Formats: sequence, structure tokens, C-alpha cells
Amino acid sequence: MERLETGDLVRWITDYRVFEAQEDGEVFPVDAVWAYGIILEVSPNDPMSVVLVRLDTKTHQILHMIHDGFELVSKANGD
Repeated sequence: MERLETGDLVRWITDYRVFEAQEDGEVFPVDAVWAYGIILEVSPNDPMSVVLVRLDTKTHQILHMIHDGFELVSKANGD
């Protein structure tokens, strides 16, 4: 895993537009709704916890990479 840094762009799933059911009754999500954010600060105690600004709502959020399932889209330095 790459080290998270201030200015990195991340995304995470906030909802699903569609759910499909199979004949056996199993339901699974399709067509994810993604939120995007720019990292403002990375926790010195847990490098997977970040404070970010969400781009669509312009609000601050605290997310954890594993618990909230966000992924790195691009690095601030262009790598």
C-alpha cells in the first residue's frame, strides 16, 4: 500500500443505485455511487486514518482506509 499524504485524491462508495436479485434470492449491489475527497491530514498514530474534504458536499470527514473502504485515486505529487 502506498503511503497516504496531504493532497492525495481518494474515493469511497456511499451507496448503490441498483440492487439485483438472482433466482435463488441472493441480492447483490450494482452501480456504485462514489464520493471523492482530498486528504487534508493523515493521522500520526494510524496512517490509514485521514481527515479530508469531500468534493461534492465541501464538508470535512474522518475516514479509515479499511473500515470505510476508501481507495487512493491519485497522488498529490503526480505519481
